[in-house]
Amino acid sequence: MSEAAIPYYWRSVDWVKLERDFPPPPNYTGFAGHRSADELRAFQNTLFMARIAEGWRTPFYQKLWGGAGLEAGDVRSLDDIAKLPCFTSDDLKQAALDSPPFGSQTPPHLIVPGPMKIQTSGGTTGMPRITPFDPIAWEIQAIQAARGLYAQGMRPGDVVQILFTTALSNGGWSVNQAALNWLGCTSVTSGSGVITPSERQLELALALGTNVWFGTAEYLGRLAEVAAKIGFPLRSLPTKFLTGIIGTDTDGLVRQRLEEAWGAPFYDIWGTHEHGYVAFECPHKTGKHVSEDTCYLEIVDLDDGSLLGFGEEGNIVATALARSVPLFIRYNLRDRMKLFDRTPCACGLDTQTLSLFLGRSDEMVKLRGTNVYPMACLSVVSRDDRITDDYICVVYSVGEGLGVRDEMTIRVERKSVDWDKAELSEELAEVFRQALGVKVAVEIHEAGDLAEQTRLGAEGKPRRLMDLRKSA
Repeated sequence: MSEAAIPYYWRSVDWVKLERDFPPPPNYTGFAGHRSADELRAFQNTLFMARIAEGWRTPFYQKLWGGAGLEAGDVRSLDDIAKLPCFTSDDLKQAALDSPPFGSQTPPHLIVPGPMKIQTSGGTTGMPRITPFDPIAWEIQAIQAARGLYAQGMRPGDVVQILFTTALSNGGWSVNQAALNWLGCTSVTSGSGVITPSERQLELALALGTNVWFGTAEYLGRLAEVAAKIGFPLRSLPTKFLTGIIGTDTDGLVRQRLEEAWGAPFYDIWGTHEHGYVAFECPHKTGKHVSEDTCYLEIVDLDDGSLLGFGEEGNIVATALARSVPLFIRYNLRDRMKLFDRTPCACGLDTQTLSLFLGRSDEMVKLRGTNVYPMACLSVVSRDDRITDDYICVVYSVGEGLGVRDEMTIRVERKSVDWDKAELSEELAEVFRQALGVKVAVEIHEAGDLAEQTRLGAEGKPRRLMDLRKSA
């Protein structure tokens, strides 16, 4: 009996078509800078309608759309997208239970024997979600990342040190694949501080000539602190730029401190486990450019889910245009942001742009009638030189019966034992009260003590909310 042919990865993608439809650098600049709005809309519509057709053959969307009273044919173009109901990660968790392991949102007719990469969400807000990536989805997120890195200044021969672990979370993988496959660069997958200690990260960078860094602002800040502590000449590194997730840096202090410490610019990005490296800042920092050919974005109201206009703050809803395994059509990611209309940028791109990340709506805590977002604490923490940038908000219930109420304690780290704990706690409690509009308690810890709770230096984004009410 003859053996079945091996489905080689390099044969599983029509590379000419992929590059034509989703141009990598340097062609992307001309593609996104000179394509008319009508041309883009027509291309998006073609992809969208292909996803809709697949959706009607997928159990998850059959149930979701049918439950909203829709029938096949009701959505005739991208103009009808608002007819479709949104869904959240809660729905995906149920979908995984309904049809393990990939979930009922994965079209069964598109899961075929062949190359497949398994990734999961970071699990910062619950159980990690398993997501398969076929070769198209895998290469699309690499092209997305390559576009951002190239716009920020990365060129063939550069050395990028990736501070996301190339494990189940795909953030580091997207940059690794971008560097190797689409930019002709050297990738150093040193991973998080848990994988490679901070001192060794710096030693590797010095030995290898790292000139681009990809990571969270929190961990890049921790590397700067370690460098200062051990006397490492951070500014002697040939750093061209830092890039990654900066968080809710509304007053720019986190960026300013990073750029002063490293002697290089920091460029913010926005992406998701499911949609890849969707948007990125260019050197002009006028907003994050959206790869509109790969992902269609909308902003909806935090409360009723109604569609909002450009410049209004709400939850971001994303539809993956370029991937089918799985399908993600009107996925409410519950990231609070603003979306702005296409505006020509001096960098040559003409795209929609995203604002700074403003926090997660599903992490909102109501304290005595006031909405509190844990990520909003960053502005207070980053302003005080007596404490590190690491913190976590702990929410718990006190009282019983009708008298039960929610309270919050913010745990922070003091940089030196020279600062009296009681005095520092009292002063910070007042600053947080003014910033958040409600009274909270402050608990002082020593530098580095919160890393296990916040997961700073581990894979994925740091955790900023510990909700003890669920386990009470």
